[in-house]
Formats: sequence, structure tokens, C-alpha cells
Amino acid sequence: MKLFALVASAAAVICAQSPITTLPPETVVATSDGKPITAGEIRKLLEVGDPTTISQAKTSPTQFLTTYFLMRYLAAQAADRHLADQSPLKEELEYINARFLAGAMVNQMRESYNVPEQAINDFYAHNKSRYEMAHIKVIVIGFCPVVPKNSGTSDEAIAEAARLAVAASGCTNKHTEEQAHDIAVGLVGRIRGGADFVKLVAQHSEDAESKATEGDFGLVTRDNSFKQEIKDAVFALKDGDVSDPVRSGNFFYIIKIKDKSVQPLSNVHEAIIQELKQKHFTDLMYDLQKRFKPEIVRRDFFTAKP
Repeated sequence: MKLFALVASAAAVICAQSPITTLPPETVVATSDGKPITAGEIRKLLEVGDPTTISQAKTSPTQFLTTYFLMRYLAAQAADRHLADQSPLKEELEYINARFLAGAMVNQMRESYNVPEQAINDFYAHNKSRYEMAHIKVIVIGFCPVVPKNSGTSDEAIAEAARLAVAASGCTNKHTEEQAHDIAVGLVGRIRGGADFVKLVAQHSEDAESKATEGDFGLVTRDNSFKQEIKDAVFALKDGDVSDPVRSGNFFYIIKIKDKSVQPLSNVHEAIIQELKQKHFTDLMYDLQKRFKPEIVRRDFFTAKP
């Protein structure tokens, strides 16, 4: 078992994803046990694994190569003694081999599926709402949170009170939450009554960055980094609409839609391919799992104490 653990551990160490230099393959980069080690050998060693090993090869090449060549020596000794044909190592190796091959097959099953172009077009046509985008303007009114005097004694209540205390201690906003909300409601009424949105941005917005661009707040899509409450408000509006005040963090946002449209298929083509590949793979794996799900006829066999 110790030998098995050493082999498994060393196998993990020899993996990586790409060569670490561009030296000619015949260049000798080290020696071990009196034998030269070339750049080409190291590259082959690093072609099939994880980034951790590339980092180890760069930062600790002595340890990296010692581990590998020791493993290779011990593996050769084990082969001479036919240890791989002896139990329980034989069964352990068969299981490890099966797991690696199964993993390789899973990757191939997913990546080898070629999504038909018609399926991509159909998916896009039926899911255009997912690819909506909107340029927005905002008026931002900030407030300072109030720390409740009696916040409760649960861990959650104490943590929330601490969070509010930290937020309040560094807050530079001018208003209480109630005051900010009332100001925002009043501004929404004025805008819907015909007031100029850009002028109100200049007069009232408390976000310096968007205020400097007449309230422009960027492009919102369903999958970018805007807070969910902002997205929900944006995609409930139509071109030219103005939202009710939207609370997000320590601010109320009044949102105006400048323009709203759907991203072209070219922008989301690759994302659709990956989603359809994943769906195909998920469906396939579900069917296979269903096919191989056993019926347990003697549960006592599995639950009995040894």
C-alpha cells in the first residue's frame, strides 16, 4: 500500500500543461544518476498535467526531478518483480486505470459533440430575452445605515450589527435611509412629470463618476457584474422608462433606459455552443446513470459490519 501511495503521489507531481521554456529539445538542462536530461524530455513530462507542477518545476526543479526519477526507478523495479500482477496492487491499478480512462471518455463525450448551427439559431431565437442589453442613466442618492439598538443575540444578528457598524463608521453620505428614499421618490415623480433627467443628475446625483457623464452608468446584460436588483429593475423597463427607486447597498438608484436591445448572435454564439454541449452531455450522462443504476436486492450485505 505504501508503494501504491508513492506511485499515486508521484504521478500527480509529473503533470503540467505546457513547456516552461523555448530551448531546443536536445539542450541538456540537468543530469540525474549520471545521465543527461534534455529540454525535450522535460517538455514531454509537462504536457499532460496541471499548472501546479509547472510552478514546482520552475521554483524547485531539483525536488521536481528527484521525485520523478525516483518514481521512475521504483516503477521499473516493481515491473521487474511483476508487482502489478499481485493483489491487491493489481486491483488498485485496474481501478485507477479505469477511473482515468472514464475521465478521458467523459471529456471526449462532451467536447466531441458538434452542435448543429440550426440548433444554435433555434436556441437563440427562443431565448432572446436572455440576451437583452440596455444602456442606462442613473441618479444615485446615498444614505448611511443605522445600527439597531436591539439587534438580537443570535450569531447572525450580531454579525449583521457588526457589518452595519463598520459601514456606518466610514459612511460619508448625507442622508438617513428614509430621507434618501423620500428624495428619490420625489425625483421620480418630477421625472415622470416631464422634468429633464440630465439636469436632475447634475443637481442631485451623489455618484461622482456617473454624474460626470450626465448619469451614464454603462451597459447592463443579464450575465455581467451589475447587482441583481439593478438587473431586475432594468429588464422590467422599456425604452425611455424610469424606474421606482431601487435600493442597492447604501444607495437608491433611479434608472432611466437610454436604449434597450438584444445582443447579436455573434456575441453569444460561443456561449450557446457551450450551453448546448453541456445540455447534451448532461442528458447523455443522465441516461447512462439511469441505465446502470442497480437494484439492491440484499441491502444487508452492504450494511453488515465486517
